[in-house]
Amino acid sequence: MSQKIVNNLQGKEHVILAGDFNLQPNTQTISNIEKQLKNVFRGELKTTFNMKRKDNPGYASAVVDMIFVSKHIKILKHYCPNVDVSDHLPLVCVFEV
Repeated sequence: MSQKIVNNLQGKEHVILAGDFNLQPNTQTISNIEKQLKNVFRGELKTTFNMKRKDNPGYASAVVDMIFVSKHIKILKHYCPNVDVSDHLPLVCVFEV
């Protein structure tokens, strides 16, 4: 699936790819995407789950939500607020295109 994503990025200058990828960042799938796009939160988050809504401790160290951007997009700021609105925490980015 990551190869399909990468193939669809070809020739595009302004790309924002975001979502729940249902896998950890240190996988071949994410590595394939990172060859084309910058992983905005790479290495910064302990979890992307709202632990107020999870009882399995494994979620406390699971990062499955990610935002990727192409090199032509400048990231002005990014953060992950700890708010109780879902079982996932929101990822917020301010971009300059």
